[in-house]
Amino acid sequence: MHRGLQPWRWTGVPERSDKTFRKTVNELRVLVPPVWAVSVRRVKMPNDGDCELVHKEGKTPYFVIRVNKELPDEAKMYVLLHEWAHALSWGSESHRIQAHGPEWGIAMSRIWQQLLEN
Repeated sequence: MHRGLQPWRWTGVPERSDKTFRKTVNELRVLVPPVWAVSVRRVKMPNDGDCELVHKEGKTPYFVIRVNKELPDEAKMYVLLHEWAHALSWGSESHRIQAHGPEWGIAMSRIWQQLLEN
């Protein structure tokens, strides 16, 4: 049985923050998978993060989530969850869904529900 994500492990600076981040991404893929595959990247960027649905001719669409690698470790986790909620709520209808509307709120609730499960 999967124990769900554990938010308390994010307090303070984890000893192996990269490993924790990658593990969280993998758990999200299993517990709350979006319609399309997700590629998560930590990059230097002017904002905290973003999510984009990529369409390439002849290829299956996929999401790209970018998280600012210069953020503190705990902030990176929260940005990851925020952007993952966009991927969950958009599905294949990204052009029709309000960025932080009801669908996004429901997706964020689903993620937090998994976070709080044992």
